[in-house]
Amino acid sequence: MHKGATVFVSSIENGMWCRGIITELIPTEKENIRKYCSPTKLSVCEVALIQIFMVDFGNSEVLIVTGIGDNHVRSEHIAEQRVVLNDLCLALRKSEPYIEGLLKDIQPLAQPCSLKDIVPQNSNEAWGEEAKVEFLKMVNNKAVLMKVFGEEDGVLIVDLQKPPTNKISSDMPVSLRDALVFMELARFRSNSPGSHCEKNTILHYHPPILPKEMMDASVMVCHINSPSDFYLQLVGSLDFLFLLKRIEDFYKSEDGENLEILCPVQDQACVAKFEDGVWYRAKVIGLPGHREVEVKYVDFGNTAKITLKEMRKIKDEFLNPPEKAIKCKLAYIEPCKGTLQWSKKAKEKFEEKTQDKFMTCSVIKILEDNVLLVELFDSLGAPGMTPTSINDLLVKEGLASHEVGYTIKDNSKKYTEVWDPSPEEIISKEVNSLNSVSAKSLPNENLQSLYDKELPVHICNVISPEKIYVQWLLTENLLNSLEEQMVAAYENSKWEPIKWENDMHCAVKIPDNNLWRRGQIIRMVTDTLVEVLLYDVGVELVVNVNCLRELQENLKTMGRLSLECSLVDIRPTGGSDKWTATACDCLSLYLTGAVATIILQENNMTWPLPVKIFCKDEKGERVDVSKYLIRKGLALRERRINKLDNSHSLSKKPLEILLKQEDSEVTKNIKINFDSDKKASDIISEHKVSEFKEKIIEPRTPGCYKPPVIPNMKVFEAVVSCIGDDGTVFVVPKLSEFELIKMMNEIQSNLKCLGLLEPYFWKKGEACAVRGSDTMWYRGKVIEVVGGTIRVQYLDHGLTEKIPQCHLYPILLYPDTPQFCIPCQLYRTIPVGGIWQPDAIELLQELLSKREVEIHVMELPVNPWEKLSVHLYFDGMSLSYFMAHHKYCTFEHSEEILKEKPTDYSKKYEEERWEIRFEELLLSETETPILPPYLPSPLPPPGELYAVQVKHVVSPNEVYICLDSVEKCNLCNQHSDTDGSGVSWESESESLSEALQRLNTNVETLLPLTDFRTEMPCLAEYDDGLWYRAKIVSIKEFNPVAILVQFVDYGSTEKLTINRLRQIPLHLMQYPAQAIKVLLAGFKPPLKDLGKTRIPYCPKWSMEALWAMIDCLQGKQLYASSMAQEPEQIVTLYEDEQYPVHMSLVEMGLAEQDE
Repeated sequence: MHKGATVFVSSIENGMWCRGIITELIPTEKENIRKYCSPTKLSVCEVALIQIFMVDFGNSEVLIVTGIGDNHVRSEHIAEQRVVLNDLCLALRKSEPYIEGLLKDIQPLAQPCSLKDIVPQNSNEAWGEEAKVEFLKMVNNKAVLMKVFGEEDGVLIVDLQKPPTNKISSDMPVSLRDALVFMELARFRSNSPGSHCEKNTILHYHPPILPKEMMDASVMVCHINSPSDFYLQLVGSLDFLFLLKRIEDFYKSEDGENLEILCPVQDQACVAKFEDGVWYRAKVIGLPGHREVEVKYVDFGNTAKITLKEMRKIKDEFLNPPEKAIKCKLAYIEPCKGTLQWSKKAKEKFEEKTQDKFMTCSVIKILEDNVLLVELFDSLGAPGMTPTSINDLLVKEGLASHEVGYTIKDNSKKYTEVWDPSPEEIISKEVNSLNSVSAKSLPNENLQSLYDKELPVHICNVISPEKIYVQWLLTENLLNSLEEQMVAAYENSKWEPIKWENDMHCAVKIPDNNLWRRGQIIRMVTDTLVEVLLYDVGVELVVNVNCLRELQENLKTMGRLSLECSLVDIRPTGGSDKWTATACDCLSLYLTGAVATIILQENNMTWPLPVKIFCKDEKGERVDVSKYLIRKGLALRERRINKLDNSHSLSKKPLEILLKQEDSEVTKNIKINFDSDKKASDIISEHKVSEFKEKIIEPRTPGCYKPPVIPNMKVFEAVVSCIGDDGTVFVVPKLSEFELIKMMNEIQSNLKCLGLLEPYFWKKGEACAVRGSDTMWYRGKVIEVVGGTIRVQYLDHGLTEKIPQCHLYPILLYPDTPQFCIPCQLYRTIPVGGIWQPDAIELLQELLSKREVEIHVMELPVNPWEKLSVHLYFDGMSLSYFMAHHKYCTFEHSEEILKEKPTDYSKKYEEERWEIRFEELLLSETETPILPPYLPSPLPPPGELYAVQVKHVVSPNEVYICLDSVEKCNLCNQHSDTDGSGVSWESESESLSEALQRLNTNVETLLPLTDFRTEMPCLAEYDDGLWYRAKIVSIKEFNPVAILVQFVDYGSTEKLTINRLRQIPLHLMQYPAQAIKVLLAGFKPPLKDLGKTRIPYCPKWSMEALWAMIDCLQGKQLYASSMAQEPEQIVTLYEDEQYPVHMSLVEMGLAEQDE
């Protein structure tokens, strides 16, 4: 061998024979002395270490001779894949001339490349290990776009980029060069590298929707830099608040953790965490270095410096909505004359008047870059009232000056018209004229005049859709005045002991902000804690009695400033009478603090006020809050009806239609046959109607059907109608089968058409008629209401499924007839893991559906609707025994579960006659030679460390391993040529893989397998179409015949048909089974791991632990040390000869150490 020579090498990293070029040869010490002057050629036996470059893969591997080459390993060899061998000939092959002729036209597939214009961060040093690791992390096993800039000395000058079609699903950065530079692992050669990214690969938001010029809009100022640079949002957008909630829910979950940004670029859209810990939409506006990023929160306008860990890629659904923050500048004004910058006092005053407050914005002009020139007003205003201009206010207080040429507006003659009283003025007068505060009612005469009118309000608190507190918009001044009076009266007051009682009025000090509010006691929580309602702002809270004062009489004259309202025409989802926490939280997030319009829905005032609430979205369109909740699936529509007049009309109308149709059909038929006998026709028609009225009645309460009747006998025959998702076996007694068929026929003949159903609101447990997917009508019961679909159970068959609401009808069919199917459970049988696993359910469904069985009643249920405990027998076999035999369950007690049916069963099975013929067994082609079992592969003695490969994983602590080639050769040399059975094998140099490869070319000559006894050696066809050594485990199915086999050289099992099995040639039995079953020592299942999904065949371990162990073992060089060899092989697996593999599971909490 010599440097530059082409060889073939068995690559460990690539898992195949590869073309390679020798890049380094180090001779043994002896040869190094003899051939001191850098020998160019060496014999294989003279080599201590050889390094080979894989020309088709780009990696290098170092082969070291055991005990000789260890001293020659240098630091640069450590980074390469190293293999220690006794004989280099095991891994090397010489390139023959005829092979070179075949491969001469195939150029090396690995192309050397270099990233353009970047060098290590420290130009005096080579590339660091961290740069290599991060490089590989970003590109390994990913499809990337390679942009080629040129070629130098056979090396392509490139940049690796994310493909244009890949938006967020990959960690691949937009540019690999930029990523390494941003991470400060590299730097550009030139001083001004600029961004090399394609602009069309950067994600951008849509610009904000701007109001039109010379139009007014309701806004909220969300961020202020100065009066000439601030941001506002259009208010009333429920979709925006819903967007914020969806973003926060997604990115705080585990899903968001897989969207890290490795290399941000200028103007890139992203999601960033704010200092409050919440995720918001943002875009990159600066890259200051030190792995920090400057971002702007596009929906609020503020900026921040954050780290990469506080950034995430943005999903498409969050990218589509336009930006919400609109940049603005106050019109007509500028900083005070003589100054160029806004003073600190001017900024503070502007923030005090506008920050996070609802304002009216008048758009004067839209400037370049979508900047609005605006005038802000502190109120929405009303006819006859002039709102205050924030622009003018800053000028009046000497904090700003008007621009040159601006003419001051004269408002002295404005609003000279005479207006009729507006609803707002009526409300203001009524609030001030109230003489007392009522606890539970409102003065009807004051609000009935506002019925069905649109009234502007401020939503001050939301508890649920049926409890919303609002304030009239024009009561803000009243509330401020009241607060001043409260502070003046109670700021210096001292606490005095008072015996507080429910419904008493009081003054309450808010602990958080030291404000005083009027309140009313709801209840006494303890002797020192009181729950109060702050009825001016609609807030309920619990405070200490030290925060309470007696309310002065002069403060009781003003009426309560908030009203309690309830949304009409909607009801909770899920069949419950209570609103879900999601609906309440969502509504509170959307409405609290918003300006809205309410419309009173009933003239006779009730408490709380029944209202509809309307808001405006960012497009200025009006949104009905009730309809919005329905559209989001948080509420269901409810129709208001007259409860006294129409309480039964919903159910009666379809029934009347049905009876009318039945009446006309019967009469028509009678008239055809008896045209002259009209009286007989009437009698028959009346009898038909009265009979059907008795059998179909309106549902009164849920669960009106009667429970099933259990036959009054210890043993009865039945037909299995359904297997439930939880393993419940539903059976119909054979005695009741005829009655069920008769009832079903009557239902189909009578329920020909029920007409269209008026809107109906289903509740959990309610009885109904169900039109199934087979278009037949069944008796049913509502299990769950899920949006537009309903989960129902077919009472007489046990089946449960989701169907549309239009396939249900609120009537009872044959209410006096009990349910036909009986739910059963196996007596004292415990499923593996506490519940029947999915594969066990599938087996039960395949085994029992529509099958006649025999039921032995063991224990009657306490509740007639609950399950009957039984022993079930099918074709004489006990179902409990059958499921236990297949490891799906265990028995609660040690009592014997009968394998077969007791002796008093029917004799029909004994009447069958089987014809037995054995002439075919004597034919020559059916003869199967008697073969010994496979030889086991021995393991090195305890205490030795040896290299292994894991071939198959059964559970985290049970695997099949295979010795690496060196250890295998050593052990085979020690093995005798005669096995324990006395069969002598001829010594052959052919390896097992070579023998199987030769055999696979002549598979047609092999005889089919005819002996299917357990442990029978054979050849089996794998999924790749090749044949491997195997043995019979068991017969899994009989029709068609399916055999479970184990591949003895790999450990895996598979269910195969008999056409994929062949007799094994005798010479293949000389090779020991390569796969060795071992138990792993040092760890055990954790005690507190019950919440995770279990491995069905090994429930003490979780599926998560199994996948974690596979990740720890896959593609790694592993070593083992035997701990015990009797009665089972027990080993400890190591990674890198020192780190136990199982420690990764222990650190993840998926296993515990076992001392």
